[in-house]
Amino acid sequence: MKLLKFLDERLEEMICVFVLAAMTLVIFIQIIIRAISVYVTIPMAWTEEIGRYLFIYAVYVGAAYATRRRAHQKVDIFPILCGDTGKLIFNLIGDVGVLVFAAAMTFYGWQTLQHVAFDYVQYAPATKINMGYAYAGPVLGMLLCAFRSIENVVFHIKSYRQLCKGTKGTEGGAV
Repeated sequence: MKLLKFLDERLEEMICVFVLAAMTLVIFIQIIIRAISVYVTIPMAWTEEIGRYLFIYAVYVGAAYATRRRAHQKVDIFPILCGDTGKLIFNLIGDVGVLVFAAAMTFYGWQTLQHVAFDYVQYAPATKINMGYAYAGPVLGMLLCAFRSIENVVFHIKSYRQLCKGTKGTEGGAV
């Protein structure tokens, strides 16, 4: 149970840290090789490709991390004007919108991944790796994003129910 709780709390964060560290290392290698390429010619085209693919993973898993932390871009003026109930409803609408988008991206991304990785196999020009690995980044990120959106929707529904229970006792009563 501790492992599941740890993964629930830190999965996206751990993936992002690993991917960003790997991307930094690969780009650092590319910079060093370019600096010494004046003296020695070393082909390093693979670093650009790997760096690009790691960046794709960082973006999409980072979107899932932002969804988990409820840190996506949103318009705050309407929820502020509407009070607690309005804030919950607007947040719920936003999370349902993110869920629909992430589900659609996961579905169509999976179809594209199947075509690229299995049906019409494509390989990266410099590294000769299957392009399915690059196309798996958006699918993984949006799948995690959809999962985190479901968690947020459940949280907002529970919060709304608690808010309604808290206000039922005070409505209509004399103060």
